[in-house]
Amino acid sequence: MPSRVDNSNNNDNNGSTPPAPKPTTARLSHLLDDPIYQKEIPYEIWADDVGGDVERTNVRLNIVPDCPLTDARSLNEDDRPKLETCGFQWFRQDFPYETGLRGADDVRTDTQEHRDTLDRYLTTMSDFLCEKIGCEKVVCWDWRVRRSKMTVPRTRPNIYSLENVDASDLRATKINSSHIIHADGSPEWIQKVISKVITQEELEWANQGNYRTRVFTVWRPLVDVVQTDPLVCCDVRTVEDTDLDIVQKVMDDTVEESMYLKRREGHQWYWMSDQTRDDVIVMTVWDSRRPFSRSSAVPHCAMVLPEHAPDAKPRESIELRFIAWNAE
Repeated sequence: MPSRVDNSNNNDNNGSTPPAPKPTTARLSHLLDDPIYQKEIPYEIWADDVGGDVERTNVRLNIVPDCPLTDARSLNEDDRPKLETCGFQWFRQDFPYETGLRGADDVRTDTQEHRDTLDRYLTTMSDFLCEKIGCEKVVCWDWRVRRSKMTVPRTRPNIYSLENVDASDLRATKINSSHIIHADGSPEWIQKVISKVITQEELEWANQGNYRTRVFTVWRPLVDVVQTDPLVCCDVRTVEDTDLDIVQKVMDDTVEESMYLKRREGHQWYWMSDQTRDDVIVMTVWDSRRPFSRSSAVPHCAMVLPEHAPDAKPRESIELRFIAWNAE
């Protein structure tokens, strides 16, 4: 299976429309820098048992049309973003068809066959992290699957009902790609998650300082080539802690914390044009070397392309969240 689609050799021969030029700026949805957030924490209420007079969210968004954007595909390998400096990196891995995974519809938990497929994929990607980043141990604690609805950024978050949806169903639900720039957890909330997920031995590793503990999101397409809603990531070197506000997401039985990015001049964004299912991106969510730093986490979101083919296939993707240990 080809890793890229290249029509450059036949555009002159068949009279087809040349491919659209690659964008150099992105239209991205930021958290509005509103004075209200000096008094109120941004919140979204996803729980169903709330009164009708309760406002579901106080989040207001600012859609910025001209965020500087660099195509990693256009850069030499040495010049592409690196995990240790930028907070994220694209890695090459032949798609593991041997796991049984083909597309978003295969990511299910309702049959043993599909659970086995998912387990094989999680194991494969655990081995991948150990190989590429030199981790001594990794634990996958969460995952999501998405199918783009090819919508546009909104000025308010889209909150939908989670009534009668348990955690496994939510993970297998093909949620829409997110156009709000976000990071996958606040430092304090991530540390609470870690304390619940890891063993006592692993906790001692972290406390003794012998291991660097990190949380990663490992993201890849489940289509041959991404034609809509590609993922864009912000270089953490251009992000300050004050650029990120914690957003509380109130569920029926818990409160999760994400972070939304406010606009500031100087943020540098990257994407990979024609990203394939062989192009895996690893993003930092939390790092024990900077345990309370918000800007360790990579802000990211889906970008609406200025143009795409009329028959473009909606993006499908799967993301896994890992705790990983490297010896210091």
